[in-house]
Amino acid sequence: MFPSVVAQAFPERNLTAIMFKDVTNAGEIHAKLLGRSLEPELALLDPSKVQSVFALHLAAHKSMAAHEREALVTHTLHSELVFNLSGLKHITEGLKRFGMAEDAGEVLVCRFDATEDDIAATRALFEAVEVDVESTLPGLRDEDAIKKNYKAGDLECQAGVGTVEDAVASRIATAPMR
Repeated sequence: MFPSVVAQAFPERNLTAIMFKDVTNAGEIHAKLLGRSLEPELALLDPSKVQSVFALHLAAHKSMAAHEREALVTHTLHSELVFNLSGLKHITEGLKRFGMAEDAGEVLVCRFDATEDDIAATRALFEAVEVDVESTLPGLRDEDAIKKNYKAGDLECQAGVGTVEDAVASRIATAPMR
C-alpha cells in the first residue's frame, strides 16, 4: 500500500493507493464499477497508463480542487481522478483509456480519505496479490502507450529538451478545468 498522500493545499484530505497483480476477479469488479454498486467507492486504474506517482498526485490535486469548487465534470471524486489522469477533454474516452479493463491482470486502486475499514474492504474485494506501488509501477508502465495517449512527440521527450514525465505533467496540469 502506498502511504496516504496529503496535498499541501488540502491538508485535511488524503489519497491511498494500493496495487494488485494477478487479479482473477476483474470482470466481477468491473461489472460492479459500471453498475455503480462498488463499495467502497474507488478509482480503478490501469497501471500501465500511469507514468508515475507524481502524475497520480497531480491528477489527485486537480480532482480535489474541482471537488472543493463543486465543479466535478464526472459523477464522483474517484472517477474525476481517472479522468484528470487522462489529460483528455472527452470524459468517456478518458475513463476507458485509463480505467481498469474488464480483463485486467493488474489494477491500481485509489481511495480518497480512506479509513481502515475502507482499506480492509478494498483488499477483500480483490482476488489478487497486493504489491508495493512505488516499486512495481515503473515495471508495469507502457511508455509507448503513454506517449501515444498524451501525444508526446519524440522531440519533446529527447534529452536536453524534456522527458515523458514532463510531457505527462504538462498535459494533466493544462487540461481544461470546467
